[in-house]
Amino acid sequence: MQSVILFICNHGYAYEAMAEARKAGARGGTIIHGRSSISTEKQKFFGITIHPEKDILMIVCLDEQRQTLMKAITSKYGVSTDARGLCFAMQVEDSIGFSFEPLPLDK
Repeated sequence: MQSVILFICNHGYAYEAMAEARKAGARGGTIIHGRSSISTEKQKFFGITIHPEKDILMIVCLDEQRQTLMKAITSKYGVSTDARGLCFAMQVEDSIGFSFEPLPLDK
């Protein structure tokens, strides 16, 4: 089975989080830039400053990779860091265009 990992963080941290995921075995991901629905200005929420600009990193992976990748990302960019990263995963029932076979070596 496959999962999609969704990592939501303050703007500018998703690229570094993707680098950590690659070190842990991820083959790739997609980053979407967005805006928090809370406000257009920085606000405090339970003592945490909420920045309006967000990044969403999406990684499709095999189920057996999921925990390793999520731990790699959140260990450096989790909720207690400046990235304020939130991470969760969902099952993927069907997919087209994803291959988890080894990549051919570049010549």
